[in-house]
Amino acid sequence: MTSVRRTLSLVVVTLGLALGAPSVAMAGADFENRYGSAGPKGATLTVVRSHAGDDGKVTYEYVTYTATAEGAWVNRVTSAAE
Repeated sequence: MTSVRRTLSLVVVTLGLALGAPSVAMAGADFENRYGSAGPKGATLTVVRSHAGDDGKVTYEYVTYTATAEGAWVNRVTSAAE
């Protein structure tokens, strides 16, 4: 019984992905990645985001947050094209 349930669940998920993928592809493309680390000398968090829309507009952002015993700061790089 469990095997049948797993198979049915897999079929439902596969159909959902197959039918939903074209609509997601038409909505634009997004990418986001985060990386953080902390240690005795401080902490840092880096976030990278990019988006390509259906209208042809592309945005990119690279942000690093840093905190140490000497203070805290943000380094930000952004870009956009149409």
